Formats: sequence, C-alpha cells, structure tokens
Amino acid sequence: MPWTARWRELMLPEVRVMLERARSARVSLDGLLDVLPADYWDRAEAGSRWTLRDQLAHLASADGILEDLLRSVAAGESRVWVGGTEDPAELFVRREAPLTELGGLSLEALRTNAAEARAAVESGCAGLDASMLNAGVFIAGAMDRWAEPLRWGLRVYLASWAAHDSVHETSIRAAIATTPDLSTVALTQRRRR
Repeated sequence: MPWTARWRELMLPEVRVMLERARSARVSLDGLLDVLPADYWDRAEAGSRWTLRDQLAHLASADGILEDLLRSVAAGESRVWVGGTEDPAELFVRREAPLTELGGLSLEALRTNAAEARAAVESGCAGLDASMLNAGVFIAGAMDRWAEPLRWGLRVYLASWAAHDSVHETSIRAAIATTPDLSTVALTQRRRR
C-alpha cells in the first residue's frame, strides 16, 4: 500500500524512519534481483543451505511473522512471542514451513508475495502509537544471562527488522560470487525432478 501524505503525517516519526530504512534496503535488494540471471536462483553462499530462492522466501515469511506480531501488539498485548510460540522447536517449524510452501512459487510470484507481505507490515506499523513501541518482544529459546527469556522492546525489534533485507542481500551477493560445486549442482538437479 503506497504511503499517502496523511498516513505519513499520522505515523510516529520513529516508526516512519524505520520503515524508510526498510524500504531503502528492499529497493536495493529488488534492484539486485532485477538483474539476477535465472540460472543463479538455485545458488547458495558457501556454507549456507539456503539458495537465493530460499532467501527471498524467508524474507516474505519473516514479514508475515512480523505482521502477526504487530497485530498482537495492536490488540493490546504488551508481551508477544515471535511466531506466536514460546517453544523453540515450534518456532523453528513455523519459520521453516513457509520456505517449503513459498519455495514452489515462480520467481515472479515469490517476489509478488514478498512485496505484499512487506505492504502488510507497513500497514501494521502505521497504526502503532508510542506506548506500543515498549511492548516486550520475545524469541523462543533466546535467554538472558540469568536464564530468563530475553526481552526486546518492539522499537529495537523493528530497528533490527529494518536491516534484515540488507543481511540477506549480502548473502545473495556472496552466493552470486560463489561458483557452485558439483554437490550443489547434483542437489539442484534432484530438487528440480
């Protein structure tokens, strides 16, 4: 959803800055994806199990998880769990399942899905007020030095999210520069069958 002047005016400046950073990172990533040859989509950075296609599927699914988290905060919850669970194994399943679901989409459909997920997050951020930015965000399995669940404020979590695309763009650039080894080629051929 495009930002209207009124929407920008009503949005918290702090949130607007984070969204503008996230948009800038997405524009940079999209520019890279626009020129990526089709035969590169199954490449992976050395040592990574995620292909470029997996990276993009993850970005779309991560935005979906954030959209759910923002919905919970908007409903008045002051303590929210990423992925809606306190169980690390369940969080892993919830994070990995969309990779399989989205991985089968065409590249264009995958990019459309990622853009729609991002628009939904932007819409969810538009309704945040200052008190909501103090909501506690927890990630299953993340513990502080006292073995208590580690708490991030929503504002800190959003700042980290705003840089998320850049992290994956770096991985994609490394994958582009990595010549696939024979085991990767064989695995890719098996996946295509």
